[in-house]
Amino acid sequence: MNISRILAGTALLALLLTACSDPQPQAAPTVSVAPASTPSATPTPTPTATRNENERGQLVKKIGEAATLLTDGEGTPPTMTFKVTSIKAIKCDAPYSTPPKGTAIAVALEIVTTPKFSGPIAVDGQAGMISFGPHYWKGYAANGTRMNTVESSVNRSCLADENRLLPDYFGKGEKLNGLVILDVTTPSGEVSFDPDGGGGWVWKYPSA
Repeated sequence: MNISRILAGTALLALLLTACSDPQPQAAPTVSVAPASTPSATPTPTPTATRNENERGQLVKKIGEAATLLTDGEGTPPTMTFKVTSIKAIKCDAPYSTPPKGTAIAVALEIVTTPKFSGPIAVDGQAGMISFGPHYWKGYAANGTRMNTVESSVNRSCLADENRLLPDYFGKGEKLNGLVILDVTTPSGEVSFDPDGGGGWVWKYPSA
């Protein structure tokens, strides 16, 4: 027997068997899927207190609402706190009072100043004072027209008991409760306290 022919035949048979066999399974490709991004929450701005100003630049206040004044630098606690507790028409009871030019109204106030308070007025050489006197008030009719003045003789002569009136001037470390009498031209409208000409605060009158 020819050995070379047997070997050649065996090799051919092995080659044919290999060609007819099933292909070997291939490993599946690895697919990398990026995880879905989680939407980040949009922060909600913290509400901040807004200044309730009118078109004249005055801070609008309600009866009984506290107002503050900073006189010791920005960002420090207020050195004066005050509130208007009522604004009512008043009938003068002093025997020597003269009739008002319009309507006499009594503005009732509660005021507290701290030991660090320093006001914009100097009185008799003493600096750091403030006044709630009629000179530092303005009046406006219901239609917005400004009154020429709210000062008249009734500011000081209206009440028989003058102890009910606030003092003309005061300074630091004070606690006061009293009235300011204004002579307004209309029975309803607004009054504004503006001690330094910067706009000040405003209230509607009369109050209940």
